[in-house]
Amino acid sequence: MYRERNTNLHEKRFQQFYRSTPWRKLSRRWLENHPVCVECLKEGVIRKADVVDHVEEIRDDFSKRFDENNLQSLCHYHHIIKSKREREKRMANKKLTGGHP
Repeated sequence: MYRERNTNLHEKRFQQFYRSTPWRKLSRRWLENHPVCVECLKEGVIRKADVVDHVEEIRDDFSKRFDENNLQSLCHYHHIIKSKREREKRMANKKLTGGHP
């Protein structure tokens, strides 16, 4: 029960951050200055980015949430792929540690 409540508090913290005015301003400015998906560009395709992504997840280091060196522009497609990979990695780590972070 405690772990579930603690996880919910962490999730709430991330949700509040992504809804915050400072993050919205930064992400809007970031996309204006970096409008192309970096993963598409690696593939030789120029596609408009829709998402400002944290290279290192803020779950792993919340102090990097406004660090512009930790941001990248991604299209929706590449953001889904990256998020899925990160989620799978977290789940695998949970299994290895018996459910503990």
